[in-house]
Amino acid sequence: MDDLLLALQNVSQQLIPILGAVALVFLCILLRKIVALVEGITATVKGLDPTLRLVDKSIEKVQAPLDTVVKYSHTLDKVHDKTAETFGKAVDFASDNIDNLKEFVADKLPKEETESAAGEE
Repeated sequence: MDDLLLALQNVSQQLIPILGAVALVFLCILLRKIVALVEGITATVKGLDPTLRLVDKSIEKVQAPLDTVVKYSHTLDKVHDKTAETFGKAVDFASDNIDNLKEFVADKLPKEETESAAGEE
């Protein structure tokens, strides 16, 4: 048994440096591939730079019409709000003064028409 352990120790002492060298070679290959990947990504990003500048210019051209649309939208919102407010006030005024309106109409129409209208109800 001791002979087996001594033989394994001999083999291990010879194999460990070889396996360490192989691991270092694989690590170097891996690092080289990572560096190549990073360089490829950098080249791709640099290639996108002119496209991004073109898109930026296009956005600047579109910005002015969008600002105009926003201004018109706000104006239309204000007009809508004022119209709704005015209509609400008109309805409130009419409902508050409906009795006055009935009296005014009754005074202006001849009595025969008002009596016939009242009889129809």
